[in-house]
Amino acid sequence: MVSSCIAGQLQASEKNSVLTRLNEIRARHGLPAVSYDSSGDAAAAAAALYMVANETLTHTPSSSGKCYSEDAYRLANTSNLYTSWGYSTVTTPSADAMVSYLIDSGVSSLGHRRWLLYPFFAATSFGRVDSAPAGGTGRMASALRTIGGEASSVSMSNDFVAYPYGSYPASEFSTSWFLSFSAIASKTNRANNGGSQVSFAGATITVTDGNGQSLGITEQSANYEGYGLPNHLQWKVVGLANGGSYTVRIAGVNVNGTNRDYQYAFQLR
Repeated sequence: MVSSCIAGQLQASEKNSVLTRLNEIRARHGLPAVSYDSSGDAAAAAAALYMVANETLTHTPSSSGKCYSEDAYRLANTSNLYTSWGYSTVTTPSADAMVSYLIDSGVSSLGHRRWLLYPFFAATSFGRVDSAPAGGTGRMASALRTIGGEASSVSMSNDFVAYPYGSYPASEFSTSWFLSFSAIASKTNRANNGGSQVSFAGATITVTDGNGQSLGITEQSANYEGYGLPNHLQWKVVGLANGGSYTVRIAGVNVNGTNRDYQYAFQLR
């Protein structure tokens, strides 16, 4: 009950649906599965409660806000957050948030996507709170913990993370938004994957369609901020279409002092 600052108890089936969707997405990128850590559930629920009570999304809840708690602050600061509102909000599947994080529409840092696709992301907790006042607009908020319990090493065949990659659902990609790429410089030490190990300063990107036609690249940029892997390249492509097949070539990426070229394909199905 939001008015009494009581988060309630989320059904196990809802938590399982979130974990299943998260791991489906990660498997598509060749990433290790994430396990569930129920010890963080109460704090995740507290974070979601704060968002609903204050009708906001923030990673730094204010101590003067409704339903504030230290748990709410801690999990809001270490989680991907999601909210929706409307009369049918209470029927919104919790797993829908995973697709929202993945596309990350309107978020230029792509921070939510980067945490979701972080190779060393190993354990998560989830909380959700709904408010459906009589005659009013329903609201829901959820928190997916992404920081804490990271793996020290990973086992995977690829040495990069690309989005989109392989056979990809068109519903989980926006043709007008950013594609992204990160190199994995070390699979045995997550700290050794930043700007000291990877540089995109000389990187060039080419995207060709199924006929070998090169498509236009716009808004290419790179950063080494710590959202997931701390090396990140993003760009938009002119002319992408659902149902199409594409090849991406990224040349001139410096990894551990050596220039490397990468190539991969994706199909929007």
